[in-house]
Amino acid sequence: MSDTVFDQFSLAGGTALSLLIGHRKSIDLDLFTVEEFNPSWLEKYLQDKYAFRGDFREGFSLKGEVNGVKLDFIRHDYPDVEARIQDDGIRLYSLKDIAAMKLSAIADNGTRLKDFIDVAYLSGYLSLKEMLTAFGTKYPQTNPYRAAKGLSYYDDIRFTEKIDLLGKDFKWEDITARLSAMTQEENKCFGLLDKADKKERVQIPRRKSRGIR
Repeated sequence: MSDTVFDQFSLAGGTALSLLIGHRKSIDLDLFTVEEFNPSWLEKYLQDKYAFRGDFREGFSLKGEVNGVKLDFIRHDYPDVEARIQDDGIRLYSLKDIAAMKLSAIADNGTRLKDFIDVAYLSGYLSLKEMLTAFGTKYPQTNPYRAAKGLSYYDDIRFTEKIDLLGKDFKWEDITARLSAMTQEENKCFGLLDKADKKERVQIPRRKSRGIR
């Protein structure tokens, strides 16, 4: 992200969350901005400099890949819940913002297994009440409890997704147990699903970080 072309973008999604809490492997890059940008110009620039291969461009969205790594550039014109984090030159959305985005994805789609896993792991840092409050701040036109309801509906999930958890084998029953507990105790911040490196992971969002907007 040292290229000034990326100055308006910040990392969101599973990779941002993985960098903050270290729960699973994720290399897809979801780069969001609240500002308008020129997808046609950006695609040409990325092709020339990084051998970018675009496969989708519409409105203020551009998607493609570089050396097998998927990149999504998207205008996401919603307010920040908390100041963004900058760590070692990487601009990241906060845990509360990521939680709100994950709940939004579940409410709107509900097919991505990784979204449910990420919300379950977020419960080690935020209560469901805090996540829903963040959701309401970021998306004030949507009822937060529509998102909460999605946490208990699994019929549309694509279970073919490959999941690589760090320090633990993936078990869907662990995720559903945590999601169920979250909906029953909205005010509770639960312990980490993966206790490996607990002290280090809790401190990651604060280490060498400063808030930015």
